Amino acid sequence: MKYDTPAFRSDLKNFLILLRPYQWIKNLLLFSPLFFSGNLVDQSFYITGLGVCVFSLVSGLGYILNDWIDRDNDRFHPKKKHRPFCSGSITGLSAALFSGGVLFIIIICVTRFHFPLAFIYYLLSYMALTAVYSLYLKQIVILEIFSVAFGFVLRILAGGAVCNIKISSWLFLTVFFIAMMISIAKRLNELKELGKDDAILHRKSQIGYSLMYLNSMLWACGSVTLVVYSLYAVEHGSLVIFSVLPASYGIFRFIYLADLGRGSDPIKTLFSDRQLLLTTLSFLFVLTFVIY
Repeated sequence: MKYDTPAFRSDLKNFLILLRPYQWIKNLLLFSPLFFSGNLVDQSFYITGLGVCVFSLVSGLGYILNDWIDRDNDRFHPKKKHRPFCSGSITGLSAALFSGGVLFIIIICVTRFHFPLAFIYYLLSYMALTAVYSLYLKQIVILEIFSVAFGFVLRILAGGAVCNIKISSWLFLTVFFIAMMISIAKRLNELKELGKDDAILHRKSQIGYSLMYLNSMLWACGSVTLVVYSLYAVEHGSLVIFSVLPASYGIFRFIYLADLGRGSDPIKTLFSDRQLLLTTLSFLFVLTFVIY
């Protein structure tokens, strides 16, 4: 087999697209328990970093399964219709073989690096959740949003497990409601961009949503996120309270962007909006200054 041909490079690119590596930034949430505990620079950083890598591969498998199941519905989306399965650039058989290879790498990593049993438990739970979501839960109104949000919670639970740090209730709730807000914004954007009829063809659960209902949910989750984080800041006192300012601005800025129809992809939204990116960096800077 020639590895320098245009065809091989094209296939490799399509396989990487299936894994969606740009979405792996979400898995940096595994570092959050270590960060908030004030131990980010100790020896646990290494094993947590390995956990992020393994979790990224697992999430990649979830994206492959989801794209395969959604290949017909994605043809009704102006951007997703160009994904490898929709365009026919990757076949189901080749994707299955590729997925098997990725799964083999995951198994090797898990056995080689001796991760804590609790981390493996959360890893398997995430795999099960993504599979059940793709096969069934994504069709159920509201529950599908909760399922996506709980996937983010599993990330921080896995992050705590891999470095043996207990997850605080504040971190659990804050991440859950932020994830709810992000998921709602995505569905709101689909409804605005595609219209009701095409949105239902793309995502069956859209049959139960309206712009008014999703907007109400978005504001509710944004408000709860701000309240929960503010209570965390008040409890910890000191200079932590100042982090509420960029946190508030970031939440309201994201809701504003979602209202403009720019909330379809949180990663792209973050890096495409200068104000949101600077606000996020300011928030992290304040916390880093206070904690370390």
